[in-house]
Order: sequence, then C-alpha cells, then structure tokens
Amino acid sequence: TGRLQFENGDELNINHYWNEEVLERPFNIATGVTLPSGDYRFGDTRANFVLGPQRRMTGTATVSRGSFYDGNKTEVGYTGRVGVTGRVTMEPRISLNWVGSPHGDFTARVVSNRASLALTPRMFVAALLQYNSSAATFSTNIRFRWEYQPGSDLFFVYSDGRDTALAGFPTLVDRQVVVKFTRLVRF
Repeated sequence: TGRLQFENGDELNINHYWNEEVLERPFNIATGVTLPSGDYRFGDTRANFVLGPQRRMTGTATVSRGSFYDGNKTEVGYTGRVGVTGRVTMEPRISLNWVGSPHGDFTARVVSNRASLALTPRMFVAALLQYNSSAATFSTNIRFRWEYQPGSDLFFVYSDGRDTALAGFPTLVDRQVVVKFTRLVRF
C-alpha cells in the first residue's frame, strides 16, 4: 500500500488486494463464459489517481491488473462528479475490463451517468442511465424526491431494463413504477 498526496489536493494510491471466493454452483459471468464451482483465490494491484475537491470535475481514475478466477483481468475506469451549475450535477462512470480465462475470454464495458437536478432545497430529480456490455443490458432509473416537511418524504421512482443483444431498438425486459410516502411522527 502506498499513498502520495500532492500539494494541490490530488492523490495517487497504489494498493494490492487479495480475494477469495467460493462458487457453490457454476456461475455465468458473461455471454458464453461460465465459471465452474470451486474455491478461487486471486489478487490484483490497483492504482487510483484521485482529483482533488478544489476542481469543478472531481473523481477517481483507476488502473488495475491481477489474477481473476484462474485467469487474469485488466481494468481501466473512471468515476467522477461534475458540477454543471449550482443545481445540476453529473456523475459519469466508465469501467472497461479485459478478462482472459481458461473458461473463456471476454471484455466487459459498463458505462453509466447519474444526473441530478435540485428543484428546491427539499425537492430533486435524479436519473441513472447504465449500459453493461457483458449482460447486454441498458437500464434507466428516474427518481423524484420531495421532502414535504422535515423527516417526511414522497418518492416516485420509474425503472426499466432493456435487452441490447438483438438488432434495432433495445427490447423492454422489465418496467417498474414505485411510489413511497413517509411521514415522521414525533411523540
């Protein structure tokens, strides 16, 4: 483990991780790639460059390399936050994983963005859009929250999932609408 902190608030972290995972039954990790049941031990070395909080665009850029279920994995990614205005923020995330394994090779790409709009100090709308290449899915989640009095909220959530494996516009797989109402009662 090593950490280097720069005068401007940025940081560079290097860590090595050891993992152990037991699969009680075969696990389909990607299209055409199934991991057999068993006990797996693996480790990876990860370098993170963290952009300091003084920046308009903050976040963490990551590079890692290591073993992964009897094979190896290389990952490059970024998770961040961008203050567009005082009321609008974006949180982009990208993760690219190249996996080589005796059970099959694959590349997994996950790209997402969360956008938030503060309508008032107690009311906001947030949306999360995400694409996952290894699962061939595109998902949407839109949430409205209103704190109509301190400690009491009204939530409205819309979610859907789409299959991107077929040609043309992604096919709808599931859709949900949830309304949640809470009321704080004090005695």
